[in-house]
Amino acid sequence: MHVGPVLPGRPHRHQAAQLAWCPTGTVELEGAWGTLDAPGHVLPAGVPHRILAAQPVRMLFVDTSLLTGDATMCSKPHVRTLTATQATALEGELMDWLEKPPSGAPDERPLPMEPGRWPAVLEWLEQALEAPVRVEDAAAAAGLSRSHFMHWFREASGLSFRAFVRWLRLQRAVRTLATGATLTEAAHLAGFADSAHLTRTFVATFGVPPAPLRSAHIVCTDTARPPISYWSGDLNVKDRSQQGDAAG
Repeated sequence: MHVGPVLPGRPHRHQAAQLAWCPTGTVELEGAWGTLDAPGHVLPAGVPHRILAAQPVRMLFVDTSLLTGDATMCSKPHVRTLTATQATALEGELMDWLEKPPSGAPDERPLPMEPGRWPAVLEWLEQALEAPVRVEDAAAAAGLSRSHFMHWFREASGLSFRAFVRWLRLQRAVRTLATGATLTEAAHLAGFADSAHLTRTFVATFGVPPAPLRSAHIVCTDTARPPISYWSGDLNVKDRSQQGDAAG
């Protein structure tokens, strides 16, 4: 998750659904649809776009591995805008989360039901990222043929195997940069050929270069997740006032 100003960047797309909002203004989202100017938006994975905002923005990237069993949340081509009420509600949950330090205990919100094969494949991938990752090896680790594995993997994650591996590499690079490592060190530990390869991939995914991350405040935790309780099955964000009316 990113909290802070948004640097002017190039059009890009990433392997995660994106929830973005501005607590004190609006966010301009540019894409094939033109320009949407709203307090926030929900954007599926893989959609080319560019963000512009005069005020600090909150961007939550929802990893497809959190949505296993409902990959449509990352594959629907529709962009949704948020109302000011929804953005305010999300800001309140975010502030509550930021003020509570990670307890070291796993988040109690349950993840979607997932087959036992999925966590096994994720664990195998995390151990294999520093070297070239072959589909055949991943399929063998999952106990599937190559063709069956490719079909199963897209159904399970909503992404191609190659795109998902690239997303995992970028996550590891960011975590490594958070420790004060150089771009070259982060690139090698994440399985990129060199720092130039990491930079090209990062710009294509986020629209900006990764170098400034070394001076940013990055918090990495495996046990505490930002709140995503406002997500519904159709990539919309629920409005608290609407929930109250329905309950009454």
